Amino acid sequence: MKLLIFAGGLLGLLLAQQSLAQVTQEESYSKKIQQVSSGNLPELTFQMAKTFLGTPYVAQTLEGNEKEQLICRFDGLDCTTLVEVSLALAISKQNSLNYSQFLTQLERVRYKDGRINGYGSRLHYFTSWMLEHQSKGLVRDVTKELGGVPFTKTINFMSTHADLYKGISSTELLQEISKNEQEVNQSDLYFIPKSAVRSVESILQTGDIIGITSTVAGLDCNHQGVIQIRNGRAYLLHASTTAQAVIASKEPLTDYLQSVKRHSGIIVVRPVMQATTLK
Repeated sequence: MKLLIFAGGLLGLLLAQQSLAQVTQEESYSKKIQQVSSGNLPELTFQMAKTFLGTPYVAQTLEGNEKEQLICRFDGLDCTTLVEVSLALAISKQNSLNYSQFLTQLERVRYKDGRINGYGSRLHYFTSWMLEHQSKGLVRDVTKELGGVPFTKTINFMSTHADLYKGISSTELLQEISKNEQEVNQSDLYFIPKSAVRSVESILQTGDIIGITSTVAGLDCNHQGVIQIRNGRAYLLHASTTAQAVIASKEPLTDYLQSVKRHSGIIVVRPVMQATTLK
């Protein structure tokens, strides 16, 4: 009898802790929604990203689960999740969504066809993510019109380095990843070489999302973040591995890119001004 009572008490404690965590997450969501003013989607995306300044950098925040599931953290982010969560929060602010509806938007931002269907359904590559959401009308690739040149690189890093990804746990998943890479490689992509970024800084816009292209073979982008324009110069708000936190870079974008050898340039994605919720 005592054992049963103890077990019941332990279960109750665990449920109470889960409930508290849920309330805390919902409260964090509400605070973030209340922190920002109204605006179009690019402005809201930047404002939401700004609410995370000082938040710890946590590498691979979406990894480590046996089964793919929706993960939402406000207390630790990497460069990808900062962009995803900020955009989903911006959509939610613009459309007055509650926390549950926000989670639905986050799933649609993060996964192919807007739903979780295993590890392979996550939009792992920045270029995959861009192509998916441009087709849905959520964002627009403005790289070419800003003076970008063809990005002819073959993307295959994940399939050729499958041993680095615990999520690629079967031949079927590897084939799915390879198929996703093929879709990217069949698309017309552009980038702005870092030597030319200074000439376009003044025509970037606050709220633009950039993917920083890579010199690493098979990889499209090393990093991503959100742009802020100050006094005609572009600055990057991002989850920094160096600072181990979400920061607004002190140096202009051009200087930041030049300081990292494996950065080759940028792809510029602009959230559509008055986007509706993703479906």
